Amino acid sequence: MLASRLIGAAARVPLPTTVGRAAVRAYARVFDVNLQDIDPLKLEEGFGSFDEFFTRPLRRGARSIDRGAQTVVSPCDGLLREVVPIEGGTRIVAKGHAYSIGELLADEALAKEFEGGVAATLYLHPRDYHRVHCPCDALVKRVTVVPGRLLPVNEASANRNPRLFAINERMIHVLETGFGTMAAVMVAAFGVGNMTCSYHRFSPHPRELQRHTPASPVRLRKGDELGVFHLGSTVVLLGGPELQATQPLAPTTVLLGQPVLRERETGGSQ
Repeated sequence: MLASRLIGAAARVPLPTTVGRAAVRAYARVFDVNLQDIDPLKLEEGFGSFDEFFTRPLRRGARSIDRGAQTVVSPCDGLLREVVPIEGGTRIVAKGHAYSIGELLADEALAKEFEGGVAATLYLHPRDYHRVHCPCDALVKRVTVVPGRLLPVNEASANRNPRLFAINERMIHVLETGFGTMAAVMVAAFGVGNMTCSYHRFSPHPRELQRHTPASPVRLRKGDELGVFHLGSTVVLLGGPELQATQPLAPTTVLLGQPVLRERETGGSQ
C-alpha cells in the first residue's frame, strides 16, 4: 500500500510546462490515449502535473448521454467485463470474482435491496477517461468510503484473489432512482491512493470506514459527475430486479453515456 500511495503522491508533483507536455505525449503514444477527447486549448497549454492530466475532463461534446427514461448508462469509459445476476440472495459470481454484495458494500442491510438484481463490472484501462458519472437521474442517499488494500485489478490478480473487489479500498455512491436503489462502487487499485467525490467534499481517512450523508438533498441528472479516480481502476454498478442487461452483452468496450442496463420488460428474461 505504501508503494501505491507514493505513486499517487508522485503523480501530483508539479511539472514544468515543457516537461508535462512531453510526458503527456509520451504516455498517449504508449497507451493509445485518444487526444481528440481533450480540449485542444488545454492540450496546448499543458497540464501542471500527471494527476491533472490523468483526471482531465472531456472536451464539450465528446460524449453523448442516452436520455431514454428506460435506460441506465455506463458511468464511465471502459471495458464492460460482464453483467451478471446477483445470485443466492446477495452473491456475485463473475469472471474471476466471487464475493457477496454485503462484503462489497460493507453493509448487509443495503445488500438485501439488490436481491435478484444485476451487477455490471467495468474496467478502466490507463488510456481511459477516469471520471465516473451518474448512470441515471438520481437522489444521492449517501457516499461511503471503505478502507482496504490497493491490489492490481487485472485478470491475473483477480484469479489469485477472487474476493478482490471486496478487499480493495472503495468509494460507494448509494443512489435512489426510478429503478429503485442503485449503487456505483468505485474500486481502487494499485497506484490509486486517492479517489474524490464530486458532489460532497470531505477528507477520506485511509484506515476508517466513513459514511457521509449530504446535509441537503443532492439531485443528479444522468451524466452528472459522481467522483474521480486519481489513476485507474474498476466500477461495479449494482441494480435491483427492476433492471436487466442491454445487448450486446459483455465483454465489450463502452463509453460514458452508452446504455448498459434497461428497465426489465414485464414477463421478460435477463
